[in-house]
Amino acid sequence: MDLILKQAKELQPRLLPLFEELHRHPELSFDEVRTTRFLRKVLEDLGLEILDLPVETGLAALLKGSGSGGLVGLRADLDAVVVQEHPDHNPCSETPGVMHACGHDYHMTCALGAAMLLSERKPGGDVALIFQPAEEITRGAAAMLEQGLLERLPGKMRALFALHAEPRLPAGQVISSRSYASAAKTNFRIRLTGTVGHSGSPQSYQDVIPAGAALIQGVQNLVSRQSDPQKALVCAIHTIQAGELEFFVTDQMVMSGTMRAFDEELLKGTIERLRKLVQGVAETYGCSGQVEIIPEVPAQLNHPDLYPAARQACLQIFGQENTMESEPLFMGAEDFALFGARIPSHFYWIGTGFPDRPNASQHQPAFQINPQAIPYGVALLVSSIRFMQDIIQGKE
Repeated sequence: MDLILKQAKELQPRLLPLFEELHRHPELSFDEVRTTRFLRKVLEDLGLEILDLPVETGLAALLKGSGSGGLVGLRADLDAVVVQEHPDHNPCSETPGVMHACGHDYHMTCALGAAMLLSERKPGGDVALIFQPAEEITRGAAAMLEQGLLERLPGKMRALFALHAEPRLPAGQVISSRSYASAAKTNFRIRLTGTVGHSGSPQSYQDVIPAGAALIQGVQNLVSRQSDPQKALVCAIHTIQAGELEFFVTDQMVMSGTMRAFDEELLKGTIERLRKLVQGVAETYGCSGQVEIIPEVPAQLNHPDLYPAARQACLQIFGQENTMESEPLFMGAEDFALFGARIPSHFYWIGTGFPDRPNASQHQPAFQINPQAIPYGVALLVSSIRFMQDIIQGKE
């Protein structure tokens, strides 16, 4: 067994209670007050310097290294989602209707474990640990950058690493992509406006309901019939609101949805096709249609300069047979990509599933983290830091 993985497994008795505490007390985006306080206490007890950031939730800490390996960072996210956890889970959320159904409790635990190992055996350079709020609404990274996170660091950050729980893979496996690691995401809102009238005289008004039904079908065709099937694309309507009075004709329908792609040009083209579709359907049914495009986050494209360190780390911790270089297994979007636009970065998808049983996907009530995945996440982050700083030292 690799030495770093062995050391991470020896930390499990310290890390498991931290994970369970974080899991029992989930908090929503920008409300992670208790979580931030908890993290600060652990990091201060390790002797790390907490950076002065004007943010209410989330924090960043600095671990001083012993050499000239440059400043390298780790990032973990804090927030939970509005999902009622399955009551049979142990540990289980103690906050009704809110749970860590995306693994952010796992991400934080892995980063804390990495801080423990790195504080005991000083790395070859400084390490910044970024604990970011509000990833679920893709606003936290932007908030930390706007509040001057990078300017408060002692020098230029040379690399940033992060990981994400992947229940479709068992603990002990990892995806380390040479290219895209998360999808670009754009939300949209569509408003259809018709006219009101008497339901006994359908010919006398413009009905938004059949227009909306046609539009839903048309959106499905944007993916199945108007997009290259070899390029991943999601375009879906998630919410529909129409009318307030039961049994009476309404003249308003509002839909909201999202589109995701790795290819930014494909996303731009789909936005234009959506605009044309809405106008065409609205005209056909005698209504008017407006489309509001709400940009969210770009795709995370792993930086080629970090891939050698990431590859070495994966092979050291997981072995070649358990290391995959594919794109992610689903079209998850991550505001880690906003850090990636400013800093060379690499994002892993790490197996957190239980073997020989079904594993629920992210944002589902039955989602669970296999605790055996914790040492793998810790060791992967530590190895990534060490290999990256070795490469930096070798170049300077």
